[in-house]
Amino acid sequence: MGKTSNKVKDKWNSANYTQIKAAVRPEIAATFKAACQANNVSMNSELSGFMENRCAALSASKPEKDLLANRGGRRKLLGVLMGQLERVKDAEEEYKENIPENLQGSVRYENAEQAIEALEEALEALYRAY
Repeated sequence: MGKTSNKVKDKWNSANYTQIKAAVRPEIAATFKAACQANNVSMNSELSGFMENRCAALSASKPEKDLLANRGGRRKLLGVLMGQLERVKDAEEEYKENIPENLQGSVRYENAEQAIEALEEALEALYRAY
């Protein structure tokens, strides 16, 4: 990749992303990095996904006490939960689809299938209650 394409990429990244610095213990950073590499995912995407899910959970849980006091609030929280479960299910399906063909009979693949099935069952139950 030449200097021009790096400049273009850097310009686009600076216009569309914000960098966040976090201080963590070295063993946590090393463990996280190794886990991401072992699962063939980027640390950036994992942290971004965590932050997105945590923000949704925090915005739902802050007024949780008030929301739980009325039926509409409980329904709203159920909707938030279903949205989060949908995102987790989608991520698990994407993970499963990206497992190489030669590993499709592996424990990783079977675990992904079981997780997807469990998430689908949970979502079905929540949709019935919703």
